[in-house]
Amino acid sequence: MPLSITNSGKERAFYQVEVRITGPGGFDATVRVDTGAVALYPGTSWPTELTVKDPGKPLPDNPVVSIVKSNKRELQS
Repeated sequence: MPLSITNSGKERAFYQVEVRITGPGGFDATVRVDTGAVALYPGTSWPTELTVKDPGKPLPDNPVVSIVKSNKRELQS
């Protein structure tokens, strides 16, 4: 699943995001992604791709994707 995090603030920042994917047949998985050691400059994006699995459940054709939690930490000068 492609994901892009964009810094729309005025300072460089690190991001941590939890994404939940649900669907028919009981599929339910939550994954966390962070920008790691990369502090995004204002106006830049960090594209990534998530691999999501729920053991024993088939990947839904039309998953429901939601942001569960998002944390932003500005780079200290």
